Amino acid sequence: MTPPPESSDEYSLQDPDPVSSPLSEHSFIEAAFNALPTQVAILDDTGEIVYTNDAWRRFGESNGIAEPAHTLGVDYLEVCEESDDQHAATAAAGINAVLGGTQSQFSFEYPCHSDDERRWFTMRAIQFEHDGAEYVLVLHLNITDRKRSELRVQEQNTELETLNQVNSIVRNVIDSLLAGVTKTDIETAICEQLATSSLFHSAYIVDRSLDDRGFSVRASAGFSEETERTLADLENADCSGTGLETAIDEGSTEAVNGLFEAGSIPGPVADVARHHGYESHLIVPICYRRTTYGALVVNAIDFHAFSDREQSAFDVLGDAIGYAYNAIENRQLLHADAVTELRFEVSEPDSLLATISDQTECTVVLDGVVPAGDGTLRCYVTITETPPETVLESIDGLDGITAHVVSERTDDFLLECTIRAGSPLVPLVEYGATVEAARAQDGTLELSAAVAAGSEVRSVVEAVLSNRPTARLRSKQRTERSIRSTREFRAALDDRLTDRQRDMLEAAYFAGYFERPRETTGGEIADSFDISPPTFHQHLQTGLNKLAGLALDQDQGE
Repeated sequence: MTPPPESSDEYSLQDPDPVSSPLSEHSFIEAAFNALPTQVAILDDTGEIVYTNDAWRRFGESNGIAEPAHTLGVDYLEVCEESDDQHAATAAAGINAVLGGTQSQFSFEYPCHSDDERRWFTMRAIQFEHDGAEYVLVLHLNITDRKRSELRVQEQNTELETLNQVNSIVRNVIDSLLAGVTKTDIETAICEQLATSSLFHSAYIVDRSLDDRGFSVRASAGFSEETERTLADLENADCSGTGLETAIDEGSTEAVNGLFEAGSIPGPVADVARHHGYESHLIVPICYRRTTYGALVVNAIDFHAFSDREQSAFDVLGDAIGYAYNAIENRQLLHADAVTELRFEVSEPDSLLATISDQTECTVVLDGVVPAGDGTLRCYVTITETPPETVLESIDGLDGITAHVVSERTDDFLLECTIRAGSPLVPLVEYGATVEAARAQDGTLELSAAVAAGSEVRSVVEAVLSNRPTARLRSKQRTERSIRSTREFRAALDDRLTDRQRDMLEAAYFAGYFERPRETTGGEIADSFDISPPTFHQHLQTGLNKLAGLALDQDQGE
């Protein structure tokens, strides 16, 4: 429906005499109507247009109306009633109600889009009398600016709702780590929460099939049994060059609109989209550091369901799931009674620690390694047979490593070094393995690591051997481990602590010394035991060192 309505040729009239207009004798009022930006027409009791203002006529001219632009003498009701447009039919019904006296006025909003502009209007019809005759004042007000603002607010509200839902799922994933859940528990909960939301229709999580050609569905929600069977065909589908492959291989989120027509999605995915009427989906890689655990696929009916802001929120969700998976694997590694133990040998120049040992004729033993973020590691190594200044001078000439001496001892010294690249330790940590021992001597690094049962051992091995010609996998074996109970842990700690060290640990803990802010000071605890503050701190630090060593499974002296 457009204001004024376009008439067909059978309603074409000769220009009527303007003197016949009811307002022709009221030039002041007519001038006021013509000054309005709102399109105004007056209908008589039969629905015929007897007056239009300048805004009405300008609109008709600019939109190519078939009638003379003023449309005087056109039967407005008849044109509306014969139109196939539902909005025109609504207008006719409302005007008839006003003319029939069942209501004094009528209004509604409707779209009136042109070829190059999206527009919205409000039509209002108001009944009035003049010289004993009934008339209807019809106004068409352009509300496009207001409507666009409302649509922007609606879009922002939808995005906010999406962000809130995704953030809620992220929180649930992180909270679930405290409940000791499994990967299957997390995957099932995520798919169910997304499928039951008001914004999305279904979700599933996929990973590479065993032959690396297709994909297997690990968890799903929101599908019928028929479409579940269709998705299972992904196992044998050719997924090369598709968004699924890109998301998993490159770790990038892929949004696809127009799933019916998209040529970059596997056949089973397209079949499911047609069956459910999906118009868009989002593929979110599930990653932690360099490990990709699969991808989350979220389906929606809306053609543009995933804005840039929503994609960013799902990126956070993918990272949170990946972090959760890694934490679960580490927990399994800590409590497993069997792990896969890998032993590697790497020669210089493919190992920075091996290079140091070769250039300075020293022995390098890894004490511990801590991820420092952005693909870097902070390593703590004990070096023997060479003075610190010789080692530091050698490191200055190596790319990707910085170091400083932590402490010098009688026969060796402790070195802290930050490794950014060029070490097989980096991929091991990034793929979730635990480095158990590393020793470099005469230009060769011997390295052992443990991988939790159920982890992708092949990916870990390939990551270490990749681009390192001298690297060799010397052995891979399943190793049984004894499980230490809480009681056994406490007994081992008692064996390491002296009575005074244990007293200081317990006193500091119960007195709130470790709280932030502290509820008591070291001096106050020392006074309560009638010892000096330095003595308290010495016992406390020694006790904490033994506790940390036991927790991290390191041998500590008494």
